[in-house]
Amino acid sequence: MIQPVHYAPPQELADYVSFYGIMESEKNLSEPYISPPLGLSGFIIMLHGTNRPTINGVPMMKHPHVATGQATAPVVGEIIGRNKTIMVFMPPLGMYQLFGCTMAALTNTSLPLSEFLGQEEYETLMEQLLTAKSNEEQIAVLNAFFLAQKPVFTVAEPIIKALDYIHERQGNVSISDIETACFITRRSLERHFQVCVGLSPKAYAKIYRFKCFMNFLQENPQMTWTELCERQGFFDHSHLTRYFTDFLGIKPHELVNVNLEFINFLLQE
Repeated sequence: MIQPVHYAPPQELADYVSFYGIMESEKNLSEPYISPPLGLSGFIIMLHGTNRPTINGVPMMKHPHVATGQATAPVVGEIIGRNKTIMVFMPPLGMYQLFGCTMAALTNTSLPLSEFLGQEEYETLMEQLLTAKSNEEQIAVLNAFFLAQKPVFTVAEPIIKALDYIHERQGNVSISDIETACFITRRSLERHFQVCVGLSPKAYAKIYRFKCFMNFLQENPQMTWTELCERQGFFDHSHLTRYFTDFLGIKPHELVNVNLEFINFLLQE
């Protein structure tokens, strides 16, 4: 199994890029994978090999170099051949702030980078990535590219507060809670979330809650499922199972059948 190598962005990009990953193998391979929704958007740039991701059975990537939005269901795919893939993971507001795109148009799908960035900017970026002599130089190219996108598109302050509120409470919130705490109406909240994040606030909170649960599980592998439910605020095992089937397509005890190291890499904060 191949695992991505993690690269952190510089501090001045921390609000717009969560982390980078580079995954590569010099051997021909055929490796299936599954990813839960991450609450993130980003770029996938496949330099070698073939990637065949689907969401709900529908192909997600129609080009090897794409911008991707939020996912609401497991991404299931297979990497084929000698592989090198660069992944850019952006926080929920990052892509909107850098590019001003309507994020709902990218939910559960992707757009070729040539269309997302424009042909000239795309060709320049790809030329720099392909001529870079190391992974570190490729990350430096991406850092320079994203820094050049600033100044950023603004987001209404209540939306930033709403996301902070969801994160602070690990996704275990109601829409009414957000309305009250952030002084925003449900209608306005829904509208801004669709544009800036690409999901409803309820859907994003559920995804973030599952993400927090998986990170807690990684840190506490000795706990029983009952103990994990109690600590993470799930009513019972069946309540937790619904999250697993929605976001991983499996039941909790079937985690042994997936590449958990890869999933944990994707879910890191």
